[in-house]
Amino acid sequence: MAENNPKQKRRTPSWCAQLPNRLGRRMTEYCLRKGWSLYVLSAASGVPLTTIAHIADGSTKNPGIYTIMRICRALDVPLAVFLDGLEDECRNE
Repeated sequence: MAENNPKQKRRTPSWCAQLPNRLGRRMTEYCLRKGWSLYVLSAASGVPLTTIAHIADGSTKNPGIYTIMRICRALDVPLAVFLDGLEDECRNE
């Protein structure tokens, strides 16, 4: 049975393809609310500017949860609030 084969690749839901773009947009929106540039967010979070920029433009397909947590902490936004509704937004795009 292919279902029990641990080497078989899992299918990723189609809405997941939009997730990196939505994460980047949401991060940028919170920066704008605070009047911050990505450079300021990088300095405040300790996340390298290149990583921040790649998340912002959606080229990082799977940013780590600890990276997102550091960004949220710097933006003073609870992780749950930051992530709330992303799945629904992606499904509706």
